[in-house]
Order: sequence, then C-alpha cells, then structure tokens
Amino acid sequence: MHAFLVPENPEKHPPGIDTLYLTPEISIGIEDIRRVAAFLSRKPLREKQNVVVICQAEKLTLPAQQALLKTLEEPPGNSLIYLVTAKPEVLLPTILSRVVIVENVSKLQADDQKQADYQKLFSRLAAAGEGERLEILDSREFTRETALEFLDYLEIIIHRDFQNFPNVTGIYPLLAKTRKYLKANVSLKLALDNFVIKL
Repeated sequence: MHAFLVPENPEKHPPGIDTLYLTPEISIGIEDIRRVAAFLSRKPLREKQNVVVICQAEKLTLPAQQALLKTLEEPPGNSLIYLVTAKPEVLLPTILSRVVIVENVSKLQADDQKQADYQKLFSRLAAAGEGERLEILDSREFTRETALEFLDYLEIIIHRDFQNFPNVTGIYPLLAKTRKYLKANVSLKLALDNFVIKL
C-alpha cells in the first residue's frame, strides 16, 4: 500500500514534474481520478516515484471515490498517493481501509532524531532472525502510543526508500493490520510480537 490519509499537505513533495496536485474548486469528479490514473501509469521523469496529492479529499464525489478504489487496490509500485482531509469520516470505509492514516505529518517529518532511532531499531529487526527479533522488541519498553508511533515512523522510512525493501507489498498490509490490532485494544505484546515475526 502506498496511499496515505493525512490532515495537511505533505511538505516533502513540492509541486514538480513528478508530483500531481488536485485542488478542487467545488468537487473532485471521476475525470479527475482518470487523470490521476494516467499520471501514475507513466514512468517518473526525475524522482524515484510519481506522487499524487489530492487536497480536500472530502470533496471526492461518490463515483470518484469508487473509481479511486481501483487505483488504491493496485497502485503502481513507483507511486505515492496522499489524500489530504480533516474529515475522513466523509470518505467511504473501503477507501479508509486501503490507506494508512497519518494524524500529524509535520510532527513526524520534523523529529529527525526520533526517526533515526527508529531507523536503527528497524535495521536491527530486519537483519535478525525471528527469535532475535522478539528479544530486541522485548528489550524496548513500548506503550500503545509509542508502538503506533514506531509504526508511523517505519511507514515513513519505507516510504522514503521503498526500493530497498524487497517485500514492501507485504509490509504495508502487515503495518495496517498491526495498527488495527493496537487501536482495537488487542494485547500490545501480542500485536508487536506478531508484527516482528511476520516482518
């Protein structure tokens, strides 16, 4: 999954040749989504990936949301899609189930030290076997909040350098499921253990 629901425009993707911004005046229709699909199907010209930022995503019409589902289900490997909205409840549940919800983009982008710490942790986990991963995880003290934060930072790390993750298509659904478990009050230890075993 390379699609994100965010409350503000991601500043790391300024408008450029490989970035498409959709900013609606009244609504975002099915023709706009066809334009998105056509843009994502082309090879990036300067960057590693094509980026689409749909501003005010709550203005997607119902037919446009249904058309967008196909792109979210099978996004090209070199694409990133951001749905920017402060009203996620307006979007179809099927849309929400196919995106990663990031609540505070600027906070995550700003804290470079924390990102570096999580990068080290993830590198250790990725290089270890299953048993060692569990030991590494047990050596850290996670709360539900810091566990969700770890997943958010991991998402950004993968997102920035996804070409170096051979199993990226398997990691995104695993991240989404683990977030769901953590938000549903499943045992914190079981949710994280399951995550690192399947990583």
